[in-house]
Amino acid sequence: MATRLLALGKKLFFACVAMTFALAVVEASLQAWTEAPQVDRTSTWFADQILNPPLVRNRRVFRPRLHYLEPGQASQFHPFAAERPERSLRVAVLGGSAAHGYGVLEPAAFPHRMEQLLQGALPDLEIQVINFGTIAWSSQQLLWAARQLWDLSSWDLVVIYAGHNELLELASWKTYLEPATHRAITRVLLLNQRLESVRLFQRFRSLIRARMSHEAAGPAGVPPAVGASSQPGGDDLRSALVAGIDPVAPDPAHRLGDLQALPMAERATMGPLEWNYAARTYRHNVGKIVDLARSHGTPVLLVSPAPGDLQDPISFPPAGAAGEALEARLAQARRLMDESDLAAMERLARELVEEHGDARAMYLLALSLHHQGSTEQARRWYDEARRSTEYPSRIVPAVHDAILAMSDHPGVLATMDMEAHFRDASPDGVIGYDLVYDHCHPSLEGHLLIAARIVEQLFAAGFAPLASAQRLDPDHWLAAERARLRAQRSADPRLWQWDGRSYSGEEAVYLSGIPGGFETVRAGHEERAASALATAQDWLWAGNARFFAYDIEAALQAWQTSVKLDPTLCLAWANRSYALRVAGGRADALRAARKAVACAPDNSEYEQMLALLERLAER
Repeated sequence: MATRLLALGKKLFFACVAMTFALAVVEASLQAWTEAPQVDRTSTWFADQILNPPLVRNRRVFRPRLHYLEPGQASQFHPFAAERPERSLRVAVLGGSAAHGYGVLEPAAFPHRMEQLLQGALPDLEIQVINFGTIAWSSQQLLWAARQLWDLSSWDLVVIYAGHNELLELASWKTYLEPATHRAITRVLLLNQRLESVRLFQRFRSLIRARMSHEAAGPAGVPPAVGASSQPGGDDLRSALVAGIDPVAPDPAHRLGDLQALPMAERATMGPLEWNYAARTYRHNVGKIVDLARSHGTPVLLVSPAPGDLQDPISFPPAGAAGEALEARLAQARRLMDESDLAAMERLARELVEEHGDARAMYLLALSLHHQGSTEQARRWYDEARRSTEYPSRIVPAVHDAILAMSDHPGVLATMDMEAHFRDASPDGVIGYDLVYDHCHPSLEGHLLIAARIVEQLFAAGFAPLASAQRLDPDHWLAAERARLRAQRSADPRLWQWDGRSYSGEEAVYLSGIPGGFETVRAGHEERAASALATAQDWLWAGNARFFAYDIEAALQAWQTSVKLDPTLCLAWANRSYALRVAGGRADALRAARKAVACAPDNSEYEQMLALLERLAER
């Protein structure tokens, strides 16, 4: 019997060896003779992150002749010429809402500020820093966008300012999925990342997906109609997906109508598994972007974004009486702060942290320490609260560390710790609302600081186009621009400076604080322009609003009307020149710039615009 078992064991062993060898041969053959699959799905997308292709939209104007691209995913930053013009330097910025400039128009966001700084360093080139930042994008969407970047244009540099949204999807689906299911999906996604380079794994996964898609299509093999749901009344998110364009496959997107939200006390909580997922997913996806850029000879600058410390985190209370008691004690801690009894507030917050590990208690502890002058301890608890929040909208420390660890990745020009720069700019090292106006979105001064430090880093890292450039003093520029902003009491009508905020009250209000946002602002300008009493200034503002709504033809008409009503409103010509140049109409932009200078011969800014266009027109 023992002999037979030994013989069987040997047979199984050699069978396993033979099978392993055969699979290795097949894998080696696939590696040698097939291209690496471009797998866009290392994570799933939940409702918060479903894309709405395309990346850009083509637009044309025939008089004057323009062919420009507008972003297909976001809004409120300038379009750019479809054909890259000669004597230009093009930079693509990828990221989420913090890169996009959420709350302001494009001129106030750091990509535009970078463009202004670099233009001073390279006066013989047209600097074009194109902002592809989009609200709610994580590294997964950035990879989707990067796969299309080089079909649009060649690029001299890619800047990635991202990391805030790596946990957004997990925070979404744990609202609906049991903790065990939530953890299982997260582990599967991490396993997919590990096995992605294995061609056999990819082949088997493709076969399984094809089989599942065939079964979902029905016996005739015809996919369900767009908008159809597999269950009556179900909200099938697959209806929003575009085959061949949208990288989100039909599975495993969820039907929200079929899902029931879990009570908060029963939901999965963020912890080491999720933090590891966020860090590894960032490295995985951004590593692919860097490799793609390197294949095109484009360096990549990776920036770890700055969070805001002073935004209340979110925690899930326990169920029943224990949760009610926790909420009551948190409210008591807040009242102690209102009463300036900081020592008692600290004691109570420490008790709640020890008993519950609640992120809100950590935040209140940080506040009490901060107001008592214990800044180092306060910063530690601000960080811990940020790490532990259940709906993370600020970069968690694991992702911050993952970004900086990519400094040696081939193709990375440099990595930057923007959080450290923001802390250096703060008197006590705590990042407050003066630099980040909510939880993660830079203020106007924050965007200025980001631009100054990025340009400074480009010089330090030896970015090739700057090798013979004029040296800049970013700190002097930063101080001057900050002073200008702090003195500003009304909206700036210069198209390249308009930040979009409302200055009607004592404090300027960001677009995110205006009901309806930019659409409300634009509607107000259109209403004033349509009035029988409309002034030249009303029409100028209408042109500005139309430009940031990507209706350049209508914007040009508005500025033309403005000049007809008031030939001395020279800014209308300057705005027209700027709009034409960024949209690719240099010759018409040059004519408009000459009109602006003839109208206001002592305006140095108009003279600089004209000088640039004249240099670009030289052969």
